[in-house]
Amino acid sequence: MNRDIFSVGEAQFMVFVNTFNAGTITHAAMLGIPAELVSDNTAKLNAYTAACHVANSPNAGRIDRENRNEKRNALTKNIRKIKKSYIDADPLDVITSQIMLDFGLPPKSPTRKDVPNPTEIVPFTLEGGNYLQVIVKHPARPPYYNGAVAFYKVGGSVPTTHKELSISKLLTRPHEILTFEDAQLGETLYIALCWENEKGAQGPLSPIQARVIA
Repeated sequence: MNRDIFSVGEAQFMVFVNTFNAGTITHAAMLGIPAELVSDNTAKLNAYTAACHVANSPNAGRIDRENRNEKRNALTKNIRKIKKSYIDADPLDVITSQIMLDFGLPPKSPTRKDVPNPTEIVPFTLEGGNYLQVIVKHPARPPYYNGAVAFYKVGGSVPTTHKELSISKLLTRPHEILTFEDAQLGETLYIALCWENEKGAQGPLSPIQARVIA
């Protein structure tokens, strides 16, 4: 999906949501989308369409436009839910390029299944931020990567193996802020990173770095 599809003008958005809803109805059974979710999406689409007609009328006022925006936001939330859970995740492994097109989405890239497992180590640095914050900086994620997974722990003895880093967090931006609690002030953060691609495969972990939380 075009990453800006939810922020386009009303006319383009209306075309997309109608296409997406038609795809939801057509493929619900095969994709395992619950009937109540399909019905709810249709109801939200109808509510949004009706609100648009009122908001676009010559006598429309601020309340009418606000109502249209509320209905659009509710519909957008529903579509994101369906897309994330049943299309992007593809739990039944049945999504094809034609199905993507039926939903008004770009076809699947034929190369994505051939994405190799990450083999490179993530270079990163740690910097102090605001109170109780540590900034993790690393290169931008490569194409078809989810991001860098941070494995870390706070306090305790210096870890001798990566297995001791029991907390994990996916970092999707090259400038990520980790915020800690008051009780962790003065403790040491021990952290290592590895790349994760869209298939969920993870690369080798970097050496463990440390920084005092201040």
